[in-house]
Amino acid sequence: MVRWTKRIAVLLAGLIGFAFLAAWLLLSSSFLAKTRGELTAQFLTQKLGQTVEINGGVRIELGSTLHVVTDGVALPSQTMPDVRLAEIDHLSFDIALGDLLNGQINLSALHVEGAAVQLIAEKDGTMSWSMANKSNDTTSANPKTKGNDGNLAGFLAGQSIKFVNTAVTYLDARNGLDIDLHLTSFELSQKDGSAPVVLQGAGSVNGQDLTLNGNFPPAQPFRVTAAFSQLNVKLEGTPGKDGYKSGFATAISVEIVELAQLLEVLKLEKSVTGKGHVNATFKTSDGAAYLNDLDVLLTLDGGQSLILTGDLGKLGDPTDVSIDTNIRLYTDDNIPPSTMTLRKLKLIGVDMQLTAVPGGIPQRRMVIETNGFTLDTRGEGPPPISFSEISRTPEGHVKIGKLVLLIGPPEAHFIVLEGSIDDAFKGKGIDITGTMDLPIGSLVAAERFQASDTLGHILGGFRLIGDLDKLSLSDLNAKSEDGDLFNLSVEGSIENVLKVSNVMLNIEADIPSGADVLKTLDLTPIKTGPVKLTTKISSHGTIWDSQATISVADSQVNFTMGVDLADPHPTVRGQIESDLIKISEIREIVSAALQLAKLNEQEDAAKENTPLVSDDGKKTEPLVLPKPDQENAEASAENTEQLTPFLDVTLQPLVQAILLSGMDLSFKIDLRKIEGEKGTSSLTTDLEMKDNKARFGPMTLEYGNAHFDLSGSMDLNKDSDSLKFSGTTGGWNFGEIMRELKIKKRASGILNAKFDISGSHTSMNDFLSSMNGNATVSMRNGSIDSQLLDIAGLGVIPWLFSKDRGPRVSIVCLRAPLYFSNGRITTKQTVVETDRVQIVIAGNVDLPRKTLDILGQPRRIGKPLSRSPWPFTAVGSFAKPKIKVKDGPRRLSRADGATTMPKRRRLCVPDILQLK
Repeated sequence: MVRWTKRIAVLLAGLIGFAFLAAWLLLSSSFLAKTRGELTAQFLTQKLGQTVEINGGVRIELGSTLHVVTDGVALPSQTMPDVRLAEIDHLSFDIALGDLLNGQINLSALHVEGAAVQLIAEKDGTMSWSMANKSNDTTSANPKTKGNDGNLAGFLAGQSIKFVNTAVTYLDARNGLDIDLHLTSFELSQKDGSAPVVLQGAGSVNGQDLTLNGNFPPAQPFRVTAAFSQLNVKLEGTPGKDGYKSGFATAISVEIVELAQLLEVLKLEKSVTGKGHVNATFKTSDGAAYLNDLDVLLTLDGGQSLILTGDLGKLGDPTDVSIDTNIRLYTDDNIPPSTMTLRKLKLIGVDMQLTAVPGGIPQRRMVIETNGFTLDTRGEGPPPISFSEISRTPEGHVKIGKLVLLIGPPEAHFIVLEGSIDDAFKGKGIDITGTMDLPIGSLVAAERFQASDTLGHILGGFRLIGDLDKLSLSDLNAKSEDGDLFNLSVEGSIENVLKVSNVMLNIEADIPSGADVLKTLDLTPIKTGPVKLTTKISSHGTIWDSQATISVADSQVNFTMGVDLADPHPTVRGQIESDLIKISEIREIVSAALQLAKLNEQEDAAKENTPLVSDDGKKTEPLVLPKPDQENAEASAENTEQLTPFLDVTLQPLVQAILLSGMDLSFKIDLRKIEGEKGTSSLTTDLEMKDNKARFGPMTLEYGNAHFDLSGSMDLNKDSDSLKFSGTTGGWNFGEIMRELKIKKRASGILNAKFDISGSHTSMNDFLSSMNGNATVSMRNGSIDSQLLDIAGLGVIPWLFSKDRGPRVSIVCLRAPLYFSNGRITTKQTVVETDRVQIVIAGNVDLPRKTLDILGQPRRIGKPLSRSPWPFTAVGSFAKPKIKVKDGPRRLSRADGATTMPKRRRLCVPDILQLK
């Protein structure tokens, strides 16, 4: 019995030893490391639903705490067979034997060395980290972990995770994003459950040295920093009230000491240098993400800047965006001066605003500012500019795959640009298609016909290709449609829009009836007959040529012009010629132009809310602008004050631009036949400019008994705004002039004048308002309808002009020496004589203010020292002066005592000056 007992004991001891040996062989022996690796890989594959390979086996060091070591762990991509999603050279961790026997897995001393992760996205959206089989429920199969409820702090309590030489590669073929993150060291640790989780790391991103630090106290504000040498990123946030499961909010701050390093981190070409900052607030709540309080400032070394402020709101919801964008291409102290020529036109900046309206249409505004004009549009609608499909090219450029720019009022964009830019930073690889839809009425009178279809539309398109050094415009083709009042077509191309070189443009315009156009515009119809314009502009290299023909009924004028800019002293040479000009047709065109000018008067009167005076002298109501909507009173008030999108326009018309270009001019004017009621005439003269001094004439024109001798000049060196005229004119019938001015009262006389005046050449109104110099106007053998004197309040004194009151009053002569100073006309010795009375007039007329202040003193011929009976005054506005007739002043006397009239009295010279 004893012997059997000993045998059983030996057998049990052997079995126990064998069991320990088998356990040791299974768990620890290097002979079975590969087998353990295969078994572990199968177990993890089944539980994770992701293929796991362990090529270097698993080693386990036995004890109360098991130390597990494995080499060659790999996770092949389930969607990309040739890609390893992750590879780990060496992985080790500790696990308590007691926890393991109780079915709990609590890892500690986790150490990962030589890990490489490849995150790759193909153009079709396939991603290397996508799971091929998602049917396995890995959550329920996971072993329970003590204290781990999804909270990282609970998992790390008293533990640490260390990574050494970790590499993460991100490649996205959809946008070209390429990130190579290499961490030489990275550690997550927590002393105990109440201590913060600490993050520390060092390495590089795309070759740029990086230091990472983070601090995550449980349920308390956290802080993460990522520091490069010239770029610092900081995140300071707070978890939700129920922990990170309920979301979190963090303030993001990026300080850019040198923009070039940010470009290197993003693997972009270092095409710009500068500095800036980015601030924002990122928040997650109820499964949604929000980005608000955006504040971006980038300042480039070249003086350009970008300011971006506002809220992006709920990410993925474009209707929740409120953002202001301001782009400036020059510093405040380096803004290009205002220009009047296209050659010096420069873009200064762009200001865009988009404001979300909850449950409504967003409000938008875009201001494009140049040194020649400002384009300001606002209203309801989509953003004025949008871009998408942004990507990085293999060359390191930022590509905008889809760009949309809407120019014009939101409700009626007149130009829409759509296309792409291969290099957004340098403005290269531009390929944009443009379409236009412009109401013709907005060209005639912007305020009244801003979006009106009354006169039809100009529809067409064009294409822009190139870069900011050479941007070509091709396929330009536009025509008028939706109306029979205008026929307009434009076609051509420009090889370089920015330098306006190699231009080919053909423009044709046809107005079948000027009267119909004026009637449509609520103006007095003038029968101008058909009006046609054809223009061809071309340039090849430095040589420019243009031809234009304007015809009105039977009258026609041809213009030709050419210049070679390569000439050391370029001269614009041209000719204006015509075989026939009918004065009656030109007169109608001028009358029609005066009618069109009334549109501006109506708009000005509407803004001032003042009545207008029509051709028949009756007051008319001003154009009433729409009243602002009460819900948008402030915005509507702005719209009322600014109906046209073009503001601060300093660009001058082509002729003025040529005069200000600094080039010399040499024009021949040859009007071979000028036909009128009094016969025919011709005109030949020259227009020249040399050394910034312009000369026009001498021009001599004879028509019937009338003549015109005129010379003009400009000196751009001394005064670029002033145009000077001098000359004489005479033989003009006063009665015919009154009839041409549509004044029905009868008058007669022959007018003559001599003048030497100067003023601004910008417009006729500016010329009259800035006029300086002198002129003398005279008339002889005239008469005037006595009713005109009644209107003036003077006809009540019959003897003042004639012995007996009649329908007409004879005027022996008139002589008016006038002096001009900034539009103010002054006279002291203007004389009007009848056969009985001499009237001496003194005073002034203020053209800019449209007022007059005149005193007239009538006296009998040859009686200058007698008392003037009923002198009169005319004071007030042109439209309604106050005229008073009152008792005369005291008798006059000469300072030298002269009292005798000469035997041969001179006509129209104040008698008091003729005394001896």
